[in-house]
Formats: sequence, C-alpha cells, structure tokens
Amino acid sequence: MDISILQKIVGVGPMGAVISLVLLTMAAWVDHVLGYPAILVNPAPMKIIGGVLAIIGVGLFFWSVWVMRNWWANNELCIMGPFTWFRHPMYAAWITFILPAVALYVNSWIILFFVILLHPIWHQLVIREEKMLFEIFQDEYRVYAARTGRFFPRIWTR
Repeated sequence: MDISILQKIVGVGPMGAVISLVLLTMAAWVDHVLGYPAILVNPAPMKIIGGVLAIIGVGLFFWSVWVMRNWWANNELCIMGPFTWFRHPMYAAWITFILPAVALYVNSWIILFFVILLHPIWHQLVIREEKMLFEIFQDEYRVYAARTGRFFPRIWTR
C-alpha cells in the first residue's frame, strides 16, 4: 500500500481536530445556556489538576513528534519513546490530557462531558489509520498493537 506524505505526517489528525473543535464549540454554547454549572464551588483544585494535565499533555505531544520524526524519515514502525506505551500518543496527548485539562481548568461539567464523548469518536477515526499501518507493517504492527493501548497505556501487558 502506498502512503502519501500528507497521510504519513498528519494521519486522521485534521479530521479529528475539526470534529473536536465543533463538539467543543457546542459544549461551550451549552455551558453558556445552562449558566456555567461548575464541578466545584472553589475552582482552585480544578485549575491545579488541569494545569498538571496540560503540562503532561503538551510534553507528551512534543516528545511524540520528536520521536516520530525517525519514522517519517525512514519508513519504520515507531515503537520507542511514548510509542512504547501508546499507539497514538499525539492524539492521546490531546484527548486524554490537554482537552480534559481545559475542562477542569474552566471547572465545567458540560465541557468535561463533551471531552469524554470525544474518546469513542477518536477510537473510530483511528481505525482507518490502524488498517493502513497493518497493511504496511503486517505482523510487526499486529504484535505492537497487541501490547500497546490506543490512547491509554497498557501497563498490565508489560
């Protein structure tokens, strides 16, 4: 299977980003209409947790991009660095850490609910990308996928 440079670099990211932004815009509107229902009356703990998650997410994203450049250059399956734990660490950085961090930082049940809804959507989006990777890397990818999680690490398979 031939893979274009664009598919290689961005995968399903742009489509997922558009869907995520539309849902988050809807969440912000619903949050406004409902009068901004807060998770906690005192938002300080949510801001701290959100800040920590954001730092972890941004770090994971840039670490993933740094490690992934070798695959982009050499057409190899990237299984090192954060790819040891996640099949899609760049997407995981956003949907598992950064976007929940935003919801917690703004202390919003509504936005947190919409962020949680993103996970099943992204699971469906990456199926196409995973099929493409399987066609390229065959059994190497099958073994890799069996021991790593998509968006959460599979620690118990180590």
